[in-house]
Amino acid sequence: MMQYNYLKIKFFILLHAFLLSNLLIAQKYIFEGDPQLIFEEGSFKQNYNTGLFFYNTNQWDLAIKLLKRCDELTRRKTIHYKPLAWSHIYIGDYAAAAKFLKKIKNKKHADLVRLVLKDLKKLPKRKKIEKELIDKLYREKRDLVKDAKRKTIAFAKIEVSNYGP
Repeated sequence: MMQYNYLKIKFFILLHAFLLSNLLIAQKYIFEGDPQLIFEEGSFKQNYNTGLFFYNTNQWDLAIKLLKRCDELTRRKTIHYKPLAWSHIYIGDYAAAAKFLKKIKNKKHADLVRLVLKDLKKLPKRKKIEKELIDKLYREKRDLVKDAKRKTIAFAKIEVSNYGP
């Protein structure tokens, strides 16, 4: 009898965990509305959110159009420059992406993207570069910078500990 209750409790716990995980993981964004209407009459927030939707669904041309509209609607907010620059990178317009990098507030991120752009410009222009390759290149640069920073700190600790008479 005790074994039966134990199995019953275990089954219900696993069932709840399975159902809960499916509810949390299975989130899908759906865009309802007319992007042209948002572009013409929408506010900064509406254009930004719609631009982010198209950015996250890999429709970079539409994302660029809406995020550039954000630039026309306000001069104070700068949150739209990061996805705007990345959209230009993903379509292969590196010169336009470099212009928007100057306006990104997070300078560390902007510097990493500059390193990625430098490497992308060295690749042959006739071949379309996939998003996965660009993201992999970004991760490699980010890890390289983190590793260099960690090694510099470790080296500085060794030098400081051996300092003195």
